Formats: sequence, structure tokens, C-alpha cells
Amino acid sequence: MRTILFDFDGTVADTLPLIFTAFRSTFQHFLQKHYTNEQIIALFGPTETGIVQNELPPHEHTAALDHFFAAYTDEHERMQNPPEIARMLEQLQTTGIQMGIVTGKGRRSADISLREWQLTSFFDVVITGDDVTNPKPHPEGIRLAMEQLGVNASETIYVGDSDADILAGRAAGLTTVGVDWLAVTQKAGKFDPQPDYLFTDVQSFVDWVMTLRSFV
Repeated sequence: MRTILFDFDGTVADTLPLIFTAFRSTFQHFLQKHYTNEQIIALFGPTETGIVQNELPPHEHTAALDHFFAAYTDEHERMQNPPEIARMLEQLQTTGIQMGIVTGKGRRSADISLREWQLTSFFDVVITGDDVTNPKPHPEGIRLAMEQLGVNASETIYVGDSDADILAGRAAGLTTVGVDWLAVTQKAGKFDPQPDYLFTDVQSFVDWVMTLRSFV
């Protein structure tokens, strides 16, 4: 196994609470409606830009997106990514494993989180929802990441926190890993279909990867 591709939100970045806050603020301001976390998750699939465009009238798109991204950026100052995530990425990087991101996030929000939480240096490729025609569960993003890294499915695993992640990984022919190691995830460990492996803490995942590496 040479390469690990990760989902982003709820997997290597504890950004779901930030996303919920930014969307809730945007929808409250422009629609005077309160959205629950579950209602916001139900909108996932398109990028943040696509979600805002789907929910709001066209004449408010620009102002609403400015509001969303300002709120999303500000939230990074109030929260920090769990330190065990950075330690995991450092350990994996030290072994020479290539790592990449395949996320449904738009490029703008992904760049904000990668920059604000100093995650950029860990990843050799970042594929966002803006880079594909077909979002997860379609495997287009995973295949594009593998193409850019020059690896094949037999030497790559995909790690995520949602059903769409598992379905996309399977469709690309990868071993799939479901995770439930952050306080807020999309599935809270209740996957359908089940991933090939499931981890609820970061260090157990690292230990498992190191075991695999010992056989390479």
C-alpha cells in the first residue's frame, strides 16, 4: 500500500461544526429560516457554492456566498483541528506514504481550511468538488487523484466518514476505510454499505497502516 486518499470534512478535518455554523448563519440571514445539522447534511453533494445556489434566489447568490465564506473563515479562529490528526498525518508522511484529499468541498473552502489549520504540506494532491463533473458516490474524484499520483487501485485505500465515501471507494476498486474518530461525523459510524475496515480512533488506524507497510 503506497497511497492513502482521504475525505476531508469529518475525516481529517473537524470542519463539520464550522460548516453547520456558516450555513446556519447564511440561511438565517438570507432566508430567515433555521436549518438543523441534519437538514444541512441532507444538502451535501454539491459544493458549498452549489448548495447556496440551490437554496437561495439568484439575486442573492453573491452576497450569500460572501457571507458564508466569511463566517466559515472566522470559525477557524474559534476552533482548532484535533492535534491527534496532525500527529497521524506526520507519522504517515514519515513512512513515505503518499496522501491525498478527495472531497466534495469546493476549492475555496478547502483552501481556507488547509491554510488556517496548517494541513497543506501533508497532501500531494487535493481534488475538490470543483474539479469533477460527478460528485461522490461517483468515483471520478478518486480516479483523478490516482491518475495525478501515478498509482493504481491495488496500492491505494480510501478513508472517509460517509456512505458516499464508501460507495465511491468501492466503485474505484479500492479498499475502503470508514472512520468515526471525530466528535461530529456524517454517519456516526453507522455505514451502509459497511466499509472494509472501521476505526474509531486515530492511533489504531495508524498502527494498522504500519502493519500493512511492514509487509510491503
